[in-house]
Amino acid sequence: MPYIRRLPSGLYQATVRMPNGKRVTETNRLKSVVDKWARQQEAKFAAGDVRDPNAGKIKVSDWYARWTKARLVEGPTKAKNASLWATHCQPKWGDWPMQAVQRVDAQAWVGELIETRRVRHKGRAVSPFADQDEIPTLAASTIHDIVYLMGSMYRAAMKENPPVVLVNPFGDLDLPRRNAKSVEFYERAEAQALYAAVEELHGPGWRTLVELGMDVGLRPGELYGLHGHRVDWMRGLLAVVEVQTREGLRAYPKSMKSNRVVPVPALTLAGMSRLMQGRGRMERVFTAPGGGLIDDGNFRDRIWYPSIEEAGIRRFPPRIMRHTAASWLVQDGVPLYDVQSLLGHESFTTTQRYAHLAPDAHEKVVQSWRRRASGDAR
Repeated sequence: MPYIRRLPSGLYQATVRMPNGKRVTETNRLKSVVDKWARQQEAKFAAGDVRDPNAGKIKVSDWYARWTKARLVEGPTKAKNASLWATHCQPKWGDWPMQAVQRVDAQAWVGELIETRRVRHKGRAVSPFADQDEIPTLAASTIHDIVYLMGSMYRAAMKENPPVVLVNPFGDLDLPRRNAKSVEFYERAEAQALYAAVEELHGPGWRTLVELGMDVGLRPGELYGLHGHRVDWMRGLLAVVEVQTREGLRAYPKSMKSNRVVPVPALTLAGMSRLMQGRGRMERVFTAPGGGLIDDGNFRDRIWYPSIEEAGIRRFPPRIMRHTAASWLVQDGVPLYDVQSLLGHESFTTTQRYAHLAPDAHEKVVQSWRRRASGDAR
């Protein structure tokens, strides 16, 4: 039976005991309201519903804190989610009760995201005094990531026993279409200009790092985490194992196929050997100017982008090294499966993005045109 009492404030409070022994309460100035609420709860519990009626009142920010603490995710993913939450999700939803968010609210928010300008553009933080018309809006892929984060939170809340909420307002929303992007890469003349600029501004060691990225296609974190004992100096091979992340050194690569052994060009290997002279084989091949760990942000801002400006070439982030390596190899006729193995792509679909660059990619089409042209000529 529910227990109803009148508080010193004059309000009425109903208390109901849940099946798990926990007590839940509801307060109102009318006794009839709390009495009706109490009877509804008892009817639900009698029918087998064990959900706490107050569970959905938890704020979105409080649930995010609990959910994030319990999740088992990699450091880079955790950092990315934290950035998306702090920039886009928390300001909008942090103070909302979980159960108060409806699908129409979530869909309206997607519209707001579509109109949102980026906080970084071309590798730089956007100045508050910049012309907003010159700053692009959020990419469709970024909006998908933001909504996926909120949806994941709600899916986890629905899986609780008893569930925190019963529906996911961020599921199955109408999102902007993610259009396929053309593969960008540096032409060889651009790469040579970049090599020269890097060496002139920062020294031959940094040129060796960029050459390794351009030819072998290692990810930036794989370059920064490379240790001397992972290099087979006699056979010109290196094993990709440790990876430098924003959270520190990780003792394993991104995926199973990212753990690989790859060849190194002779000139690049010689440059790496010079860097290791006088140092222990267990030390890193590439280090920061002071001898410490390479920070990805510092590399971009202090080494990469100044060198690009000096070289006078197109401005791309450091991951262009990986796209360039794959593009050059496919253009030279290297089979896609070999490129997949070299770059450590988990899915062959990722490697197929470069298929159009193969020398014979359109050969059959061109031959068909030639046959038709010769037939017309007759």
